Amino acid sequence: MNIQILKELKPYSFFELQNMFNLRDVELAGILKSLALMNIAKKLSRDVSKVELEELLQIDNLEELNLQMEGNMYVFNYVGMLIIGDICLIIYPKYVDNYLADASSNFKKLKQIISVIRKYQSKEQKVGLGNQIELDNFNLLSITLELIYSYYEHGLYSNDKQIIEQNGDGEILWEKTINENTAYFSDGHPIYLDTFTVNQENNEQDYFRRLHAFIITEACNSLKDILSILDIECINISEDTTNNFGGKDYIVYRINQELSTQFVTYKQNILKLLRRYIEEDSSKAVSDNISFVGTNSFNMVWEDVCSVVMDDCINRSIKELGLTYSKNDKQSALLSDVISKPKWKHEESGKVHIASKTLIPDIITIKGNNLSIYDAKYYKIKLDDSGVNKQPGVGDVTKQYLYELTYKDFAMENKLSIETNAFLMPTDGEEEIKVGTASMDIFHGLGDIHVHDIEVILKPCEKMYEKYLEH
Repeated sequence: MNIQILKELKPYSFFELQNMFNLRDVELAGILKSLALMNIAKKLSRDVSKVELEELLQIDNLEELNLQMEGNMYVFNYVGMLIIGDICLIIYPKYVDNYLADASSNFKKLKQIISVIRKYQSKEQKVGLGNQIELDNFNLLSITLELIYSYYEHGLYSNDKQIIEQNGDGEILWEKTINENTAYFSDGHPIYLDTFTVNQENNEQDYFRRLHAFIITEACNSLKDILSILDIECINISEDTTNNFGGKDYIVYRINQELSTQFVTYKQNILKLLRRYIEEDSSKAVSDNISFVGTNSFNMVWEDVCSVVMDDCINRSIKELGLTYSKNDKQSALLSDVISKPKWKHEESGKVHIASKTLIPDIITIKGNNLSIYDAKYYKIKLDDSGVNKQPGVGDVTKQYLYELTYKDFAMENKLSIETNAFLMPTDGEEEIKVGTASMDIFHGLGDIHVHDIEVILKPCEKMYEKYLEH
Protein backbone atom coordinates (compact mmCIF):
# COMPACT_ATOMS: atom_id res chain seq x y z
CA MET A 1 0.00 0.00 0.00
CA ASN A 2 1.19 3.52 -0.87
CA ILE A 3 1.36 5.36 2.49
CA GLN A 4 1.74 9.16 2.42
CA ILE A 5 2.09 11.47 5.43
CA LEU A 6 0.48 14.93 5.23
CA LYS A 7 -0.41 17.78 7.56
CA GLU A 8 -3.79 19.36 8.19
CA LEU A 9 -4.29 22.67 6.30
CA LYS A 10 -0.84 22.62 4.73
CA PRO A 11 -1.10 23.66 1.05
CA TYR A 12 -0.10 21.03 -1.54
CA SER A 13 0.07 21.57 -5.29
CA PHE A 14 -1.70 19.26 -7.73
CA PHE A 15 1.75 18.24 -9.01
CA GLU A 16 2.95 17.34 -5.47
CA LEU A 17 -0.12 15.20 -4.86
CA GLN A 18 0.24 13.55 -8.25
CA ASN A 19 3.80 12.52 -7.40
CA MET A 20 2.71 11.24 -3.97
CA PHE A 21 -0.25 9.27 -5.24
CA ASN A 22 1.32 8.14 -8.54
CA LEU A 23 -1.93 8.75 -10.39
CA ARG A 24 -2.94 10.14 -13.78
CA ASP A 25 -4.48 13.64 -13.92
CA VAL A 26 -8.02 12.34 -14.38
CA GLU A 27 -7.75 9.83 -11.51
CA LEU A 28 -6.36 12.40 -9.07
CA ALA A 29 -8.95 14.97 -10.09
CA GLY A 30 -11.71 12.42 -9.40
CA ILE A 31 -10.34 11.65 -5.94
CA LEU A 32 -9.93 15.32 -5.02
CA LYS A 33 -13.48 16.02 -6.20
CA SER A 34 -14.83 13.22 -3.98
CA LEU A 35 -12.82 14.47 -1.00
CA ALA A 36 -14.10 18.00 -1.61
CA LEU A 37 -17.70 16.75 -1.55
CA MET A 38 -16.93 15.13 1.82
CA ASN A 39 -15.52 18.47 3.07
CA ILE A 40 -12.10 16.85 3.50
CA ALA A 41 -10.16 18.59 0.73
CA LYS A 42 -10.44 22.21 -0.36
CA LYS A 43 -9.12 23.75 -3.56
CA LEU A 44 -7.47 27.13 -3.15
CA SER A 45 -7.58 29.82 -5.78
CA ARG A 46 -6.93 33.52 -6.21
CA ASP A 47 -10.64 34.09 -5.69
CA VAL A 48 -10.29 33.19 -2.00
CA SER A 49 -9.96 36.33 0.12
CA LYS A 50 -6.79 37.10 2.06
CA VAL A 51 -8.77 37.07 5.33
CA GLU A 52 -10.15 33.59 4.56
CA LEU A 53 -6.70 32.32 3.63
CA GLU A 54 -5.18 33.66 6.85
CA GLU A 55 -7.92 32.01 8.88
CA LEU A 56 -7.71 28.72 6.99
CA LEU A 57 -4.02 28.14 6.48
CA GLN A 58 -1.11 27.59 8.82
CA ILE A 59 1.53 29.45 6.84
CA ASP A 60 3.33 32.71 7.44
CA ASN A 61 4.03 33.86 3.90
CA LEU A 62 0.81 34.44 1.96
CA GLU A 63 2.68 36.22 -0.85
CA GLU A 64 4.68 33.07 -1.56
CA LEU A 65 1.45 31.07 -1.61
CA ASN A 66 -0.11 33.49 -4.10
CA LEU A 67 2.79 32.83 -6.45
CA GLN A 68 2.29 29.11 -6.06
CA MET A 69 -1.40 29.46 -6.81
CA GLU A 70 -0.61 29.98 -10.47
CA GLY A 71 -1.36 26.28 -10.44
CA ASN A 72 -3.94 24.43 -8.36
CA MET A 73 -3.33 24.25 -4.60
CA TYR A 74 -5.16 22.00 -2.14
CA VAL A 75 -5.45 21.70 1.63
CA PHE A 76 -6.83 18.84 3.70
CA ASN A 77 -9.28 19.95 6.38
CA TYR A 78 -8.98 16.62 8.16
CA VAL A 79 -7.11 14.74 10.89
CA GLY A 80 -6.73 10.97 10.82
CA MET A 81 -6.35 8.25 8.16
CA LEU A 82 -7.84 8.05 4.67
CA ILE A 83 -7.74 5.01 2.39
CA ILE A 84 -8.39 5.59 -1.30
CA GLY A 85 -7.87 2.41 -3.32
CA ASP A 86 -4.31 1.34 -2.50
CA ILE A 87 -3.35 4.80 -1.16
CA CYS A 88 -3.31 5.54 2.55
CA LEU A 89 -3.12 9.17 3.69
CA ILE A 90 -2.05 9.86 7.24
CA ILE A 91 -2.94 13.46 8.12
CA TYR A 92 -1.57 14.99 11.32
CA PRO A 93 -3.12 17.93 13.21
CA LYS A 94 -1.86 21.40 12.34
CA TYR A 95 -0.10 21.90 15.71
CA VAL A 96 2.27 18.91 15.21
CA ASP A 97 5.60 20.35 14.12
CA ASN A 98 7.82 17.39 13.22
CA TYR A 99 5.00 15.19 11.94
CA LEU A 100 7.19 13.27 9.47
CA ALA A 101 9.34 11.95 12.34
CA ASP A 102 6.40 10.10 13.91
CA ALA A 103 6.85 7.22 11.45
CA SER A 104 10.24 6.42 12.96
CA SER A 105 8.60 6.33 16.42
CA ASN A 106 6.20 3.59 15.32
CA PHE A 107 3.47 6.20 14.75
CA LYS A 108 3.14 6.86 18.48
CA LYS A 109 1.45 10.26 18.06
CA LEU A 110 -0.87 9.00 15.33
CA LYS A 111 -2.13 6.03 17.36
CA GLN A 112 -2.88 8.27 20.32
CA ILE A 113 -4.66 10.83 18.13
CA ILE A 114 -6.80 8.11 16.48
CA SER A 115 -7.75 6.75 19.90
CA VAL A 116 -8.77 10.23 21.04
CA ILE A 117 -10.87 10.82 17.91
CA ARG A 118 -12.60 7.46 18.29
CA LYS A 119 -13.38 8.10 21.94
CA TYR A 120 -14.86 11.49 21.11
CA GLN A 121 -16.91 10.07 18.24
CA SER A 122 -18.19 7.19 20.35
CA LYS A 123 -19.59 9.76 22.77
CA GLU A 124 -21.36 11.61 19.97
CA GLN A 125 -22.61 8.68 17.93
CA LYS A 126 -21.81 5.08 17.17
CA VAL A 127 -18.84 5.09 14.81
CA GLY A 128 -19.80 3.45 11.53
CA LEU A 129 -23.50 3.66 12.30
CA GLY A 130 -24.52 7.25 12.92
CA ASN A 131 -22.01 9.52 11.18
CA GLN A 132 -23.65 11.19 8.17
CA ILE A 133 -20.48 11.04 6.08
CA GLU A 134 -20.26 7.34 6.79
CA LEU A 135 -23.91 6.81 5.96
CA ASP A 136 -23.30 8.38 2.56
CA ASN A 137 -19.93 6.70 1.99
CA PHE A 138 -19.05 3.11 2.82
CA ASN A 139 -16.29 3.18 5.42
CA LEU A 140 -14.41 -0.11 5.52
CA LEU A 141 -11.73 1.11 7.95
CA SER A 142 -14.13 2.46 10.55
CA ILE A 143 -16.38 -0.62 10.32
CA THR A 144 -13.37 -2.94 10.62
CA LEU A 145 -12.08 -1.15 13.72
CA GLU A 146 -15.52 -1.25 15.28
CA LEU A 147 -15.81 -4.99 14.57
CA ILE A 148 -12.36 -5.66 16.04
CA TYR A 149 -12.96 -3.73 19.26
CA SER A 150 -16.41 -5.27 19.63
CA TYR A 151 -14.92 -8.75 19.11
CA TYR A 152 -12.33 -8.24 21.87
CA GLU A 153 -15.06 -6.98 24.22
CA HIS A 154 -17.89 -9.40 23.46
CA GLY A 155 -16.44 -12.24 21.37
CA LEU A 156 -18.24 -13.67 18.35
CA TYR A 157 -21.96 -13.27 17.87
CA SER A 158 -23.73 -16.03 19.74
CA ASN A 159 -27.12 -17.67 19.71
CA ASP A 160 -26.89 -20.02 22.66
CA LYS A 161 -28.85 -23.24 22.60
CA GLN A 162 -30.32 -24.85 25.69
CA ILE A 163 -29.32 -28.41 26.53
CA ILE A 164 -31.59 -30.16 29.02
CA GLU A 165 -30.05 -33.12 30.91
CA GLN A 166 -30.93 -35.42 33.76
CA ASN A 167 -28.78 -34.82 36.80
CA GLY A 168 -26.45 -32.48 34.91
CA ASP A 169 -24.26 -29.67 36.29
CA GLY A 170 -26.47 -26.80 35.14
CA GLU A 171 -29.34 -24.94 36.79
CA ILE A 172 -32.20 -27.20 38.01
CA LEU A 173 -35.48 -26.88 36.11
CA TRP A 174 -37.78 -27.26 39.08
CA GLU A 175 -41.08 -27.11 37.21
CA LYS A 176 -40.07 -29.89 34.80
CA THR A 177 -38.51 -31.91 37.64
CA ILE A 178 -41.68 -31.69 39.79
CA ASN A 179 -44.01 -32.48 36.89
CA GLU A 180 -42.10 -35.43 35.47
CA ASN A 181 -40.19 -37.04 38.33
CA THR A 182 -41.27 -38.91 41.47
CA ALA A 183 -40.90 -37.15 44.80
CA TYR A 184 -39.86 -39.01 47.96
CA PHE A 185 -40.79 -37.49 51.27
CA SER A 186 -38.56 -37.18 54.34
CA ASP A 187 -39.87 -35.39 57.44
CA GLY A 188 -42.63 -33.98 55.27
CA HIS A 189 -40.21 -32.49 52.70
CA PRO A 190 -40.13 -33.72 49.08
CA ILE A 191 -36.82 -35.10 47.84
CA TYR A 192 -36.09 -35.69 44.17
CA LEU A 193 -33.47 -38.31 43.43
CA ASP A 194 -33.45 -37.27 39.79
CA THR A 195 -33.60 -33.71 38.50
CA PHE A 196 -33.72 -32.00 35.11
CA THR A 197 -30.98 -29.42 34.52
CA VAL A 198 -30.28 -26.91 31.76
CA ASN A 199 -26.98 -25.74 30.28
CA GLN A 200 -26.37 -22.93 27.81
CA GLU A 201 -24.05 -23.95 25.01
CA ASN A 202 -22.68 -21.83 22.18
CA ASN A 203 -23.98 -22.95 18.83
CA GLU A 204 -20.68 -22.98 16.95
CA GLN A 205 -22.43 -23.54 13.63
CA ASP A 206 -24.87 -20.66 14.06
CA TYR A 207 -25.25 -18.78 10.75
CA PHE A 208 -24.57 -15.32 12.21
CA ARG A 209 -21.66 -16.51 14.34
CA ARG A 210 -19.97 -17.93 11.24
CA LEU A 211 -20.84 -14.80 9.21
CA HIS A 212 -19.36 -12.59 11.93
CA ALA A 213 -16.12 -14.61 11.95
CA PHE A 214 -15.89 -14.55 8.13
CA ILE A 215 -16.40 -10.78 7.79
CA ILE A 216 -13.90 -9.93 10.55
CA THR A 217 -11.31 -12.18 8.89
CA GLU A 218 -11.90 -10.80 5.39
CA ALA A 219 -11.93 -7.16 6.55
CA CYS A 220 -8.71 -7.60 8.54
CA ASN A 221 -6.94 -9.24 5.58
CA SER A 222 -7.91 -6.39 3.27
CA LEU A 223 -6.56 -3.78 5.71
CA LYS A 224 -3.61 -5.64 7.24
CA ASP A 225 -1.07 -2.93 6.26
CA ILE A 226 -3.14 -0.21 7.93
CA LEU A 227 -3.87 -2.26 11.02
CA SER A 228 -0.16 -2.93 11.48
CA ILE A 229 0.46 0.86 11.60
CA LEU A 230 -2.10 1.08 14.41
CA ASP A 231 -0.54 -1.93 16.23
CA ILE A 232 -3.77 -3.90 15.80
CA GLU A 233 -3.31 -7.62 15.26
CA CYS A 234 -5.27 -9.10 12.38
CA ILE A 235 -7.98 -11.56 13.40
CA ASN A 236 -7.95 -14.74 11.30
CA ILE A 237 -10.65 -17.08 12.61
CA SER A 238 -12.56 -18.23 9.52
CA GLU A 239 -11.94 -20.34 6.42
CA ASP A 240 -15.41 -19.68 5.00
CA THR A 241 -16.06 -17.84 1.73
CA THR A 242 -18.95 -15.61 0.72
CA ASN A 243 -20.49 -18.54 -1.16
CA ASN A 244 -21.03 -20.37 2.14
CA PHE A 245 -23.64 -17.80 3.18
CA GLY A 246 -25.72 -17.27 0.01
CA GLY A 247 -26.01 -14.15 -2.18
CA LYS A 248 -25.90 -10.56 -0.90
CA ASP A 249 -29.68 -10.16 -0.89
CA TYR A 250 -30.15 -13.41 1.04
CA ILE A 251 -27.55 -12.44 3.68
CA VAL A 252 -29.16 -9.02 4.18
CA TYR A 253 -32.59 -10.72 4.43
CA ARG A 254 -31.30 -13.10 7.14
CA ILE A 255 -29.68 -10.23 9.07
CA ASN A 256 -32.89 -8.16 8.96
CA GLN A 257 -34.84 -11.16 10.25
CA GLU A 258 -32.40 -11.63 13.11
CA LEU A 259 -32.53 -7.90 13.93
CA SER A 260 -36.31 -8.07 14.29
CA THR A 261 -35.97 -10.60 17.14
CA GLN A 262 -32.70 -9.44 18.71
CA PHE A 263 -33.02 -6.98 21.61
CA VAL A 264 -29.49 -7.05 23.05
CA THR A 265 -27.90 -3.72 22.11
CA TYR A 266 -24.34 -4.86 21.38
CA LYS A 267 -25.66 -7.77 19.27
CA GLN A 268 -27.87 -5.35 17.32
CA ASN A 269 -24.81 -3.18 16.64
CA ILE A 270 -22.82 -6.19 15.41
CA LEU A 271 -25.63 -7.18 13.04
CA LYS A 272 -25.89 -3.62 11.66
CA LEU A 273 -22.13 -3.52 11.04
CA LEU A 274 -22.28 -6.90 9.25
CA ARG A 275 -25.17 -5.66 7.11
CA ARG A 276 -23.35 -2.41 6.26
CA TYR A 277 -20.33 -4.45 5.17
CA ILE A 278 -22.35 -6.85 3.01
CA GLU A 279 -24.39 -4.08 1.38
CA GLU A 280 -21.31 -2.33 0.05
CA ASP A 281 -21.08 -2.33 -3.74
CA SER A 282 -17.51 -3.31 -4.55
CA SER A 283 -17.93 -2.18 -8.14
CA LYS A 284 -17.57 1.49 -7.19
CA ALA A 285 -14.87 3.59 -8.81
CA VAL A 286 -11.74 4.22 -6.76
CA SER A 287 -12.70 7.88 -6.28
CA ASP A 288 -15.97 6.78 -4.66
CA ASN A 289 -14.43 4.05 -2.53
CA ILE A 290 -12.94 6.15 0.28
CA SER A 291 -12.46 4.70 3.74
CA PHE A 292 -11.41 6.70 6.78
CA VAL A 293 -11.04 7.04 10.51
CA GLY A 294 -10.74 10.61 11.65
CA THR A 295 -12.55 13.93 11.62
CA ASN A 296 -12.83 17.20 9.74
CA SER A 297 -13.83 18.87 13.01
CA PHE A 298 -10.78 18.38 15.19
CA ASN A 299 -11.63 21.64 16.96
CA MET A 300 -14.60 19.82 18.54
CA VAL A 301 -12.31 17.00 19.66
CA TRP A 302 -9.93 19.49 21.26
CA GLU A 303 -12.82 21.18 23.09
CA ASP A 304 -13.97 17.85 24.52
CA VAL A 305 -10.43 16.90 25.55
CA CYS A 306 -10.02 20.18 27.44
CA SER A 307 -13.48 19.89 28.98
CA VAL A 308 -12.85 16.36 30.31
CA VAL A 309 -9.26 16.89 31.48
CA MET A 310 -9.95 20.25 33.14
CA ASP A 311 -13.04 18.77 34.89
CA ASP A 312 -15.62 21.11 33.43
CA CYS A 313 -18.63 21.85 35.68
CA ILE A 314 -20.70 23.95 33.28
CA ASN A 315 -23.44 21.32 32.90
CA ARG A 316 -23.59 20.33 36.58
CA SER A 317 -26.35 21.63 38.83
CA ILE A 318 -25.55 24.44 41.24
CA LYS A 319 -27.14 22.44 44.05
CA GLU A 320 -25.05 19.36 43.24
CA LEU A 321 -21.93 21.49 43.54
CA GLY A 322 -23.02 22.55 47.03
CA LEU A 323 -23.45 26.16 45.89
CA THR A 324 -26.27 28.69 45.63
CA TYR A 325 -27.36 31.48 43.32
CA SER A 326 -30.11 33.79 44.55
CA LYS A 327 -30.87 35.14 41.05
CA ASN A 328 -31.80 31.62 39.90
CA ASP A 329 -32.94 29.43 42.77
CA LYS A 330 -34.49 26.63 40.68
CA GLN A 331 -33.59 23.20 42.02
CA SER A 332 -32.51 22.13 38.51
CA ALA A 333 -30.48 25.26 37.71
CA LEU A 334 -27.14 24.46 36.10
CA LEU A 335 -23.90 26.38 36.38
CA SER A 336 -24.50 27.53 32.79
CA ASP A 337 -27.80 29.12 33.91
CA VAL A 338 -25.86 31.82 35.78
CA ILE A 339 -25.66 33.64 32.44
CA SER A 340 -29.03 35.27 31.81
CA LYS A 341 -30.78 35.08 28.44
CA PRO A 342 -31.38 38.14 26.25
CA LYS A 343 -34.75 39.89 26.61
CA TRP A 344 -36.58 41.32 23.62
CA LYS A 345 -39.26 43.94 24.25
CA HIS A 346 -41.99 44.82 21.79
CA GLU A 347 -42.22 48.63 21.63
CA GLU A 348 -45.99 48.97 21.17
CA SER A 349 -47.30 46.33 23.59
CA GLY A 350 -44.43 46.40 26.06
CA LYS A 351 -44.43 42.58 26.03
CA VAL A 352 -41.06 41.07 26.91
CA HIS A 353 -39.82 37.87 25.23
CA ILE A 354 -36.90 35.87 26.64
CA ALA A 355 -34.58 34.24 24.12
CA SER A 356 -34.08 30.47 24.27
CA LYS A 357 -30.29 30.65 24.04
CA THR A 358 -27.46 32.68 25.52
CA LEU A 359 -23.68 32.72 25.77
CA ILE A 360 -22.19 29.57 27.31
CA PRO A 361 -18.51 29.28 28.26
CA ASP A 362 -16.60 26.23 27.05
CA ILE A 363 -15.30 25.31 30.50
CA ILE A 364 -15.92 26.43 34.08
CA THR A 365 -13.92 24.73 36.82
CA ILE A 366 -14.32 25.03 40.58
CA LYS A 367 -11.40 23.81 42.70
CA GLY A 368 -11.68 24.59 46.39
CA ASN A 369 -12.47 28.29 46.63
CA ASN A 370 -11.27 29.10 43.11
CA LEU A 371 -13.33 29.45 39.95
CA SER A 372 -11.67 29.46 36.52
CA ILE A 373 -13.04 30.22 33.07
CA TYR A 374 -11.52 28.61 29.98
CA ASP A 375 -12.15 28.66 26.25
CA ALA A 376 -10.64 25.77 24.27
CA LYS A 377 -9.28 27.18 21.01
CA TYR A 378 -7.89 24.97 18.25
CA TYR A 379 -5.43 27.62 17.06
CA LYS A 380 -1.73 27.46 16.34
CA ILE A 381 -1.02 30.93 17.70
CA LYS A 382 2.24 32.75 17.08
CA LEU A 383 2.79 35.31 19.85
CA ASP A 384 6.27 36.70 20.46
CA ASP A 385 8.21 39.97 20.58
CA SER A 386 7.82 40.44 16.82
CA GLY A 387 4.01 40.25 16.71
CA VAL A 388 0.92 38.05 16.92
CA ASN A 389 -0.59 35.80 14.26
CA LYS A 390 -3.31 33.14 14.02
CA GLN A 391 -4.98 34.38 17.21
CA PRO A 392 -8.67 34.32 18.28
CA GLY A 393 -10.76 37.25 17.11
CA VAL A 394 -12.11 40.29 18.95
CA GLY A 395 -15.43 38.52 19.55
CA ASP A 396 -13.67 35.67 21.36
CA VAL A 397 -11.77 38.05 23.62
CA THR A 398 -14.92 40.06 24.35
CA LYS A 399 -16.87 36.94 25.30
CA GLN A 400 -14.21 35.87 27.81
CA TYR A 401 -14.51 39.23 29.57
CA LEU A 402 -18.32 38.97 29.56
CA TYR A 403 -18.15 35.49 31.10
CA GLU A 404 -16.03 36.78 33.95
CA LEU A 405 -18.29 39.79 34.55
CA THR A 406 -21.33 37.50 34.55
CA TYR A 407 -19.88 35.06 37.09
CA LYS A 408 -18.63 37.74 39.51
CA ASP A 409 -21.89 37.92 41.53
CA PHE A 410 -22.14 34.13 41.63
CA ALA A 411 -18.54 33.86 42.83
CA MET A 412 -19.05 36.54 45.47
CA GLU A 413 -22.23 34.86 46.78
CA ASN A 414 -20.35 31.57 47.19
CA LYS A 415 -17.11 33.17 48.51
CA LEU A 416 -15.23 32.02 45.44
CA SER A 417 -12.29 33.81 43.86
CA ILE A 418 -12.08 33.98 40.05
CA GLU A 419 -8.54 32.67 39.63
CA THR A 420 -8.02 32.36 35.87
CA ASN A 421 -9.59 33.46 32.60
CA ALA A 422 -7.77 31.85 29.70
CA PHE A 423 -7.64 30.48 26.17
CA LEU A 424 -6.41 26.87 26.01
CA MET A 425 -4.53 25.98 22.82
CA PRO A 426 -2.68 22.83 21.74
CA THR A 427 1.08 22.44 21.60
CA ASP A 428 3.26 19.58 20.47
CA GLY A 429 5.64 20.23 23.35
CA GLU A 430 5.88 18.37 26.64
CA GLU A 431 5.21 21.24 29.05
CA GLU A 432 2.46 23.77 29.58
CA ILE A 433 3.44 27.24 28.36
CA LYS A 434 1.88 30.60 29.21
CA VAL A 435 2.79 32.60 26.12
CA GLY A 436 1.06 35.86 27.02
CA THR A 437 -2.28 37.58 27.47
CA ALA A 438 -5.05 39.27 25.50
CA SER A 439 -6.69 42.43 26.83
CA MET A 440 -9.02 45.27 25.86
CA ASP A 441 -8.74 48.64 27.62
CA ILE A 442 -12.52 49.16 27.57
CA PHE A 443 -12.90 46.35 30.15
CA HIS A 444 -10.36 47.93 32.47
CA GLY A 445 -12.28 51.20 32.75
CA LEU A 446 -15.25 49.85 34.70
CA GLY A 447 -14.62 51.69 37.96
CA ASP A 448 -14.26 49.34 40.92
CA ILE A 449 -14.93 46.25 38.83
CA HIS A 450 -11.71 44.34 38.25
CA VAL A 451 -11.31 41.75 35.49
CA HIS A 452 -8.38 39.57 34.49
CA ASP A 453 -6.46 39.82 31.25
CA ILE A 454 -7.16 36.73 29.17
CA GLU A 455 -4.23 34.32 29.49
CA VAL A 456 -2.99 32.34 26.49
CA ILE A 457 -1.99 28.88 27.68
CA LEU A 458 -0.53 26.15 25.46
CA LYS A 459 -1.45 22.71 26.77
CA PRO A 460 0.83 19.72 25.94
CA CYS A 461 -1.35 17.50 23.76
CA GLU A 462 0.18 14.10 24.45
CA LYS A 463 -0.29 14.55 28.20
CA MET A 464 -3.81 15.93 27.70
CA TYR A 465 -4.73 12.98 25.47
CA GLU A 466 -3.31 10.49 27.94
CA LYS A 467 -5.54 11.87 30.72
CA TYR A 468 -8.53 12.02 28.36
CA LEU A 469 -8.18 8.36 27.40
CA GLU A 470 -7.76 7.32 31.02
CA HIS A 471 -10.85 9.20 32.16
